[in-house]
Amino acid sequence: MSAPPPDPPPPTVVEHRNDDGRLLATATLNQAGELDGPFVAYDDDGRPQMRLSYRAGQPHGPATVYRNGRPEVYLGFAAGRLDGEMRTLDATGRVVSIVRYAAGRRHGLMECRSAEGRPVLTASYRDDRLNGTWTEFRPDGSIRKRSQYRNDLLEGESVDFNPDGTPAGRTVYAAGKPVEEETPKAAATEAPKPEAPWWRLGW
Repeated sequence: MSAPPPDPPPPTVVEHRNDDGRLLATATLNQAGELDGPFVAYDDDGRPQMRLSYRAGQPHGPATVYRNGRPEVYLGFAAGRLDGEMRTLDATGRVVSIVRYAAGRRHGLMECRSAEGRPVLTASYRDDRLNGTWTEFRPDGSIRKRSQYRNDLLEGESVDFNPDGTPAGRTVYAAGKPVEEETPKAAATEAPKPEAPWWRLGW
């Protein structure tokens, strides 16, 4: 009877420090020397700046980005590509944006919210392109504009609304070009666009 094979060597945890000895990051390496397991990067004050996991050298699993010691972005990876929800938080911990990914591409509903939690913008993505309804909101939560997209181009009706909810103007698009337009009855109040997070939403 042959002896069982020896157990594989345990993973190696390494530290990366600067010339002054300050800890910059800790990482877990497998037998092949690849990142494989928990990884933590630290800021100048020794607080976590990012936590994520690796599998065979690629980010895989949930991750958190921190600012001044507090979570700012929750996201996930699968085989090195963004996958699942990316949630951005403000300084109070309130979720201000949600972007959904599949295999590294935006896919599903994107949501941006005000500091009060009201919707600012929603948009539908499929395979990293705008496909479906794009809706802009005023600070009071009322709809300012609703448009339709197909493969990143305006397609169909785009309607502006007055603050009371009545239509203020309508334009019909085909392949991104206006083909029919109605004169607005009243100018719609402009809503401020949400400030893009530091990692950029890309819209």
